Amino acid sequence: MSASWYGTEAPPLGARVDLTTVRQELLRLDDGEYAHVVPSGASMRPVFLPGASYTELFTAGRDLLRLLRRTLLESAPTAAGRVAALGADPAMYPLFMDDPAEEAYATCIARPDVMVGATGPKFVEFNIGSGIGGVVDTSLHSAAWTAAFGGLERAPFRAVDPLAVRDELFVRAARDLAVKPAVAIVGTLRDLGGRPSRYFELQAESLRRRGLDAEFFEPEDLVEGLGLPGAPRFQLGLRHFTILEWREHGIDFTPMRSALDAGCKLIASQTAYLIANKKVLGWVSEGRPWMTAQDRETVERYLPWTRVTGERSVSWRGATRPLPELLLAAPEEFVLKPAIGMSGQQVLVGRHCPAEEWRRAVTAAVTAEDHIVQEYVEPVPYLMEFTDSTCSAGSVSGTYEAEIVPVFSPFLFGERDAGCMVRYLPPEDRGIVSVHGTGALSNVAVAAR
Repeated sequence: MSASWYGTEAPPLGARVDLTTVRQELLRLDDGEYAHVVPSGASMRPVFLPGASYTELFTAGRDLLRLLRRTLLESAPTAAGRVAALGADPAMYPLFMDDPAEEAYATCIARPDVMVGATGPKFVEFNIGSGIGGVVDTSLHSAAWTAAFGGLERAPFRAVDPLAVRDELFVRAARDLAVKPAVAIVGTLRDLGGRPSRYFELQAESLRRRGLDAEFFEPEDLVEGLGLPGAPRFQLGLRHFTILEWREHGIDFTPMRSALDAGCKLIASQTAYLIANKKVLGWVSEGRPWMTAQDRETVERYLPWTRVTGERSVSWRGATRPLPELLLAAPEEFVLKPAIGMSGQQVLVGRHCPAEEWRRAVTAAVTAEDHIVQEYVEPVPYLMEFTDSTCSAGSVSGTYEAEIVPVFSPFLFGERDAGCMVRYLPPEDRGIVSVHGTGALSNVAVAAR
């Protein structure tokens, strides 16, 4: 099934372009700061998918996101109870709102990560909340490819701009919450290594083009920027951070708490990061009593077998066995992941892990009950065309084809198609693909016309 999922026909002849043209488009779009989005020696085209396959990523993603949401919300009636049900550290969740918006905007911004296996797409992870990566790069990348192929009408594919769809989410939020159409973008350049960057200003400019007043604030500037104490200048905020990252930076959360207490609604809400806890993925995979037959079919089709680690028995391929025994007996079948984590950190792939390291990791994870274990998805490669030399000083001298293993990341903003990032390692590299720091090439998946 998966080979045909990629499409049985090669991309149309017009579906490649000299990368010099793409680089010129990036320079035109943003003065070159994001020229790394299409690096020299990289892919000659986007990742083309048949329309039905592209649509399936979003249809299945929405269905699974709804199941994750309901599973978390039904685990306990209160936010504190849900944190306890997950066995999570309450200090990691300090910014709940005492407002209906807390639950209403819990899954409004999401980016699942998807591998394509023998039976089709498998959703290996859900990143939920406004701190997800790749939105700006995907927006610029989509615009560059589209322009290089002659614009929206002439390009042999359909690409969606994630910034535009997210902007519309905030337009609707301002209307639905009856607040001024203005958005405070709350983030920090420390997440970008502290280097000068227009990363946040690009997002503010995009919001302004859709009629929203928008301004970026570092956390230390937020209270003054909102005009507190008193009625906040901005009653909507784009929460562009994660607690984990900001704790590592030593950032004080008091300004964010003050903003929330003054009535500024930071979305996506704190509950988003509870739903993103990978234990919830394990609960959904194992099944909930309220699930319908269709729910269970969706889970079976699109989620790899996933369980929360612990000293217990599990059903695996028709047999019941103690989970620790199963993991130690068949490491090649499993991947071990921390329940809270990002960028592929501390993920162990059993078949690529030394036996003693795997044994120690399994023992620790089972004892702490702070990991999930997931069935390994054997990826089906995709054939990509690459440049065979750099193009920084002129035209490309030639190309070659090679198989890559793509990770698809469809953006769901307000449950709407917001474009699809795709990442993969260069053909000669091996390892875990992450949105940060692995040398992965960034691209976009598009729907072939």
